[in-house]
Amino acid sequence: TFLEFNVGRVLRGACLILVLFLGACSSTQFAYNRADWFVRWQIEKLVDLSADQQARLETHVDQLHDWHRRQELPRYHALILQLQATLKTGVTDANYQQLSTELEQVWLRLLDKSLQSLAQEIPSLSDKQAAQLLDSLSEKNDEFYRKWVVIPEEELIERRRERVLDTLAQWTGEVTPAQRERVEAWASTAPDVYTLWHSQRLERHAVFEALLDQRKNRDLQEPLRALMLVDEQALQPWERRRLDDNRRRANELMVWLGQNLTAGQRSHLLEELGEIAEDIRQLQSHVCSSDLAELIFRSAE
Repeated sequence: TFLEFNVGRVLRGACLILVLFLGACSSTQFAYNRADWFVRWQIEKLVDLSADQQARLETHVDQLHDWHRRQELPRYHALILQLQATLKTGVTDANYQQLSTELEQVWLRLLDKSLQSLAQEIPSLSDKQAAQLLDSLSEKNDEFYRKWVVIPEEELIERRRERVLDTLAQWTGEVTPAQRERVEAWASTAPDVYTLWHSQRLERHAVFEALLDQRKNRDLQEPLRALMLVDEQALQPWERRRLDDNRRRANELMVWLGQNLTAGQRSHLLEELGEIAEDIRQLQSHVCSSDLAELIFRSAE
């Protein structure tokens, strides 16, 4: 799934939509405690692994999950509390940007930790597996093209609109007419970045194919990291202008929505955040309990 992440898209909803926990799961704890299974399932959808590779994947994912539970959950809890405080005191462009920056650091830490394992395992791929992986990623690129590029403009506008409105309703309850109108205006005027992203995906696919050809003879962690991130300075001027325009419009929308929540919507969102904060607190408590149990067990040996 490593080519499916898009930092810019994820961060756009930072202040209001809470992308840390997007999804319709009824329990954050349920989803989090099964995240390791989900990662394995996603990877195995892309390439058929041998028994040895599957065993190493189990180890890598367990280690990643353990690191995330111990090191990242406290940061997530702090971010939830920060978001709650922001909603109570008032959303501004400045505190929205601060939250976006902190969320980007969350992503980068997870990326770096994940790539340590990925870089170790890619050299173990056979030529047949490498070809299968490239074919799987090509299929995903084609799916992206069909869904977001080669569609009528009015359908693209509708998909933008529904994605934001559905997520807004999920977190805040019923959407007001003014909010709906504001989202519709954004969806109708936002620049088309999907063609640009599709072009980027094809370029990265070619770079990744070259890395796979060299997988036995070089350290892959830094090249893979570079592949995950968009170097905006390397883009054409018109591409940078379009991305900047898209980012500006999306930021303005999110800040406006945060500033124009009804009292009921704000209460609903704060309640949702409070439940997530409590789930995270309990997950952290589970870590402490596990550490204590392990200490007692070792002392008894």
